[in-house]
Amino acid sequence: MDRTVHPLDERGTVRDWLIAGAWSEPADNLHEVLAADGSPWGPEGRWVLTNGPDVAPLKRRLYERRPLRRDQDRPEVVEGGPVTYAGPTGVIHEDRWRRVHTGADGLVDWSRFCFTPEYRLALAACVLEVDQAERRVLRLACTGPSLLYVDGDCVFADDTVTYMEPAEHEVEVRLPSGTTTVVAASWQVAFRECRQVLRLRVDGLPVRVVVPSPGADERVGAVAEQVLESVATPTWGDASDEVVLTGSPGAALRVGWDGRTARLRLDEHGTARLSLAAGTPVEDTTAQDAGNASMPSTGEVTLRVALDDDRAPVFRELPVAVLPREYRGEPVGEPSRRRGEFLARAAGVPVSAAELARAELDPTAVINAANLDRALWMIDNRADCADFEAVGLMNLWHRVPADRWPQDLRDTVRTALTGFKYWIDQPGLDAMCYFTENHQLVWHTAEILAGEAFADETFANTGWIGAAHAEHGRELAREWIARKLAGGFSEFDSNAYLAIDTLALTSLVEFCADTALTEMAAGLLDKLLFALAANSWRGVHGSAHGRSYVQTLRSSRLEETAPIMWVVWGVGALNDAVLPATVLATARRYRIPDAVRAAGLALPDEWLGRQRNTGGYRFHHDLLSRPYESSCVIYKTPEAMLSCVEDYRSGLPGLQEHIWGATLGPETQVFVTHPANAAVHSSARPGAWTGNRILPRARQHRDTVLALYRIPPGDTMGFTHAWFPLAHVDEWAQTGDWIAARRGDGYVALATEGGVRITATGPDANAELRPVGPGHAWICTVGRRAVDGTFGDFAAALGAPEWASDAVTYRTRHGHVLALDRTGPFTVDGRAADLDADGRVAPAYHLDNPLCRVREGDTEMTITVGGLTHVIDLRHGRKVDTA
Repeated sequence: MDRTVHPLDERGTVRDWLIAGAWSEPADNLHEVLAADGSPWGPEGRWVLTNGPDVAPLKRRLYERRPLRRDQDRPEVVEGGPVTYAGPTGVIHEDRWRRVHTGADGLVDWSRFCFTPEYRLALAACVLEVDQAERRVLRLACTGPSLLYVDGDCVFADDTVTYMEPAEHEVEVRLPSGTTTVVAASWQVAFRECRQVLRLRVDGLPVRVVVPSPGADERVGAVAEQVLESVATPTWGDASDEVVLTGSPGAALRVGWDGRTARLRLDEHGTARLSLAAGTPVEDTTAQDAGNASMPSTGEVTLRVALDDDRAPVFRELPVAVLPREYRGEPVGEPSRRRGEFLARAAGVPVSAAELARAELDPTAVINAANLDRALWMIDNRADCADFEAVGLMNLWHRVPADRWPQDLRDTVRTALTGFKYWIDQPGLDAMCYFTENHQLVWHTAEILAGEAFADETFANTGWIGAAHAEHGRELAREWIARKLAGGFSEFDSNAYLAIDTLALTSLVEFCADTALTEMAAGLLDKLLFALAANSWRGVHGSAHGRSYVQTLRSSRLEETAPIMWVVWGVGALNDAVLPATVLATARRYRIPDAVRAAGLALPDEWLGRQRNTGGYRFHHDLLSRPYESSCVIYKTPEAMLSCVEDYRSGLPGLQEHIWGATLGPETQVFVTHPANAAVHSSARPGAWTGNRILPRARQHRDTVLALYRIPPGDTMGFTHAWFPLAHVDEWAQTGDWIAARRGDGYVALATEGGVRITATGPDANAELRPVGPGHAWICTVGRRAVDGTFGDFAAALGAPEWASDAVTYRTRHGHVLALDRTGPFTVDGRAADLDADGRVAPAYHLDNPLCRVREGDTEMTITVGGLTHVIDLRHGRKVDTA
């Protein structure tokens, strides 16, 4: 029959497509719409190239110059068939139609993070089938300009550009009896994260979706899909390269991944094991990448699972990750040993940091030029994140003597650094990010160090001498550091970007010639590392985060702060995020204070801490102009951790914030989100598990968090869900509205009205919990054997919460009554938690934990651990021994 047939979903969404592209063309005409020099500001200034919603008018102007071309033949739509498509400039692109089954959001997703500006073009096709001629309304949703063809006629064209959420358009069409071919063309121009998605819904009575496919059997394909709907991987990530698959007992499956393929049979229990190191190589790996975002640094691969029958080309995709094996929850050996372990690991990662590590391990080592290729390419091409690479190269420049550089390589680095752009106000059209907190300091650091190193040389991009660049960077860095010393970070406790801040601050301490700035940087680095110590648990940076990514929330082994914790405290993990930790491990001037080292290993029977970050955004640095504030609570015992950022912008759209979570181990992290879509890659912000479409109201009292979520009518996904990885606990149980689990002697329990349903199939099997009830309110609490008795005792003592519309009340097992609603105060035993004993708003503390207390406005910070004390001046930092 040469086809497979599929239903629409319950919203009338087409879930099964043939796609081609996305094809890439360089965005080499930015100069036509933007000035490369002069002021970057104003409604048509180059500042918009940072991306975000502000860039939409620019993208529309670019589309006017390079629109999708209508004057070309539509390719035949058949799986595996050739596609030839002319881009806006006439460049002919070639591909083959490949099948994709969308996620629950129904979005065909070509999104990608693009380091340099580029145009992206793509096609999606399906065939609609009806028995009788009918009129239908097609709802096309997309994030960029599009064309819609119905049986070869262009019935719709639009130039709307959005940022993350697609805009929906309606077009009424006549579907004749039989089949109708629908083709959509998608256009985007990428500046960093490129959200390129498309969805089609059909209003009215259901139609069938046909995918033409030579050799396919409609009946066999239907059975295959039924079987594949039950396939799952019970765990997303593991330190082993062996993956367990589950599904219908006896099913014969064909699995493809990373250019390899294997056949396996599910046993009588519906289980099979697959070694990712095995399998047969295949020549054509194109299909393995279709519709997926590649995350090589996480060890993540996507398994494409099909029935082992050539008549059934349908498949399902299951992402799995081989996690770093080296994780420690407690230190082993002396600090020098742990430092050596890290440097040996870093030396094996093929990036510039490897050369810094090798130079430290072997004083005679000559730099391997190949490990600098990526850094030099990024700088020469002004690729996003090139500022990180510039700081890495400056560390190499200072650390490795000239006689240990290959011939001409040192000159190549010098030329790259003196030709680079170091801030938004300098000439050049590029999409490098200048506007997030971590990038700002890295840019200033790179400019200072390059300017000081080449003080008398003329920098090609600006015509300034290096000394002028150094002073420009110093002025900006002083202001940045002063603000963070006094008030803290807007990207509070980010398990990605605190590492980048560490990279910049350490580099300043090590190499900056300005003594006052060096001392400020040392003081802020002390403060940052102390906060990391206070807000982490056994090498897991388990606090709430201002910015985070889905893989790090699933496994702390992938956190960029994990190698830093290994170097400083001997806990954490060794992964590929090596540059910040390598710079810290090779530091000479910067010495980690003894009190900070001790703080990272302080884990009393009960720890309750608070951290409040405050400051003000500046438009020319942040593209925002308002105050920022976050107030985090951190509760820890030797067995568990619970953290929450309280009342953080609740009711407003979210981005990458991790509002609350419980931690019992590196992969045993529990949290709830209101998903914006089904994506798990970094170009969807928020996504399925990172951030929230609408931020909840959340409050914490000691070991318990209450959270309220608002799901508006017509919400994209329409639900909240919990990440609760059952494969990484020792036992679990459901009772009433609760699901509880034990790992070691630590306990965690989660409740929502009506309880939860455990997702049994698909990519989130055995980890995703869906609420049986409305999912508007959740409670999470942690416990431990030493206090709560056996796991059974803990579960039995959880009690029954009182749920109401937009409110929850809960009597904890300790006897405290907690109540939270949408607008009223959070109360503990009937009293507003934010009021002091006199009934006034309680005074705010910048830091308040067992080792340090700093009031708002204090100019000094004292850390006391046992007999160790360390003092930081929150205006000037602290002295640095430069001898």
